[in-house]
Amino acid sequence: MIEIAFAVDKFTELCAFVAIHSMLKNSSRHVSIIILHEDREARPGDRWEEKLKSQGFDFSIRYQQVDASVFRKCKSLYNSYTNYLRIYAPKYAQSSRIIYSDVDVVFTTDVACLDALDLQGAIIARNGGSPCKTRSLQEQQALYACGREEQDLYYGSGLAVIDVEAYNSSNKAELCEDIATKYAAHLKFQEQTVWNCVFSASESIGIDEKWCQTPPLKKSDSQKNFDPGIIHFAGSPKPWDLIGEYFHPAYSTWIAEAQDAGIKFHAFAKYFQRDNWKRALRIKKQYKVWI
Repeated sequence: MIEIAFAVDKFTELCAFVAIHSMLKNSSRHVSIIILHEDREARPGDRWEEKLKSQGFDFSIRYQQVDASVFRKCKSLYNSYTNYLRIYAPKYAQSSRIIYSDVDVVFTTDVACLDALDLQGAIIARNGGSPCKTRSLQEQQALYACGREEQDLYYGSGLAVIDVEAYNSSNKAELCEDIATKYAAHLKFQEQTVWNCVFSASESIGIDEKWCQTPPLKKSDSQKNFDPGIIHFAGSPKPWDLIGEYFHPAYSTWIAEAQDAGIKFHAFAKYFQRDNWKRALRIKKQYKVWI
């Protein structure tokens, strides 16, 4: 069994369904899916199980409410705390290893490759990796206070492969809560910074960049040829956001997966959904990347 967790809220239900569909489509083994969602929000993913079962995928799915109130004092750029739910994923695991993935992705190869990843004695494997000294001064303050060194690698958190027992026995979730409480008043936190604070260099390894391939945000940027792995639509706006079909360089990649998942008339219907307009207002400054 492969166990994988996603954190989902009302703004990310659509892309989460597409991501999960693409993951199951490429999987050769049974997948146990955990949907993490905030306890103050309604459960996302109504009828997901029915829709996915109808396509013959081998999976199980369960929903886990998570109390993320300790992170609500953290200053968030988009005022969303769903990203912090990944910190709790190992607490709800039913196997010795859990994969966490962001939902703004599509999988283009078998997730079993990640489940078989050699952690080399580390607790967590993540994408990216640049020296801590390249982070903002505020982030550096937290990182160095937690024992990180200038040359220690700072990893992304869009994808993580985690040793469940080692994570839970070393109380990483509680340490994350302590760090968030200590620095929330003056640091614009990102959940990946919290994770980078609690994992030492010896507890972390990087993973191949094919597991986090990011397309350009501007059509003027050079296009990439994607290897089998994960395409991560990092940054904002996303291909599924308003006017994404006209401007996002990777829209054709995403909409092909969405249509394969049974999403119809999305380019038209999204303009009649209030949540899409609310999200556009929330990230209006980010739309400048297309100007």
